[in-house]
Amino acid sequence: MDTVLTTALTSPATEVAQEISADRFDDIMRRHQRRVYRVIYLLVRDADTADTLTQECFLRAYQKRTSFRGESKVETWILRIAVNLVRDQGKSRRASFWKRLVGLDDGESPGAEPRQFPAREPSAERTLLAREELEAVWNALSSLSSQQRTIFILRYEEEMPLAQIAELLEVKIGTVKTQLSRATGKLREMKERQWR
Repeated sequence: MDTVLTTALTSPATEVAQEISADRFDDIMRRHQRRVYRVIYLLVRDADTADTLTQECFLRAYQKRTSFRGESKVETWILRIAVNLVRDQGKSRRASFWKRLVGLDDGESPGAEPRQFPAREPSAERTLLAREELEAVWNALSSLSSQQRTIFILRYEEEMPLAQIAELLEVKIGTVKTQLSRATGKLREMKERQWR
């Protein structure tokens, strides 16, 4: 790989300033694909849906690469596309549910339970405890609003700075802080109730 391209891919300032060419897009995709998949998976909790939305995310990013203005980092831009796809997919799923409920759509029944990350516990007891704990965490997270859940996952699972989350979700940093505080408070409250 030539040094100009290497510099462009490793320097955030350069990455923002240059138009994204088709050749450069392949390298950007390779660099960000795992993180995009991980964020989507944590939001939808289904491997097949996460695969599909990750592919759709990069397809959309590729189609819109010439319109990238460099107002944010490429990573933030791509993650914004990913989060918006998850939101759209959620709206579509809810609409589909209501259509099936009132008999307007005879689509297939919803899929199986979300897949869990594979675990390597030495005993069946530890495996069971880990699964119960993971299920409790996902249940607690699912009780949060969509925005709170997204902010919580981006902050604590992806370790994103608050400013980047605000930029990604196109909200003020104060909103991110407030929603994160509410989410953390709700989860703490649920945990305390569970241990009583």
